[in-house]
Amino acid sequence: MELVPVTTVNDAGQANVVRGVLEQAGIESAVAGGMISAYPMPAVNPFQILVREADAERARDVLAQFETTPDEDETEE
Repeated sequence: MELVPVTTVNDAGQANVVRGVLEQAGIESAVAGGMISAYPMPAVNPFQILVREADAERARDVLAQFETTPDEDETEE
């Protein structure tokens, strides 16, 4: 089973959010790279979100829809 990167994020919190979005869509994912630290710091080693090669196109579509969804604060105006 070949895993391929579908996106890159700068911190562990973002990585967990992206994994949750993919999980809700029924797509298994893994996180590679990154560096967890107790101190805030620029992402020297960003986190890569990996999925099965067969799920990559669908995962990118799911993430594209997620990124274009307005926040609740933006829709209340």
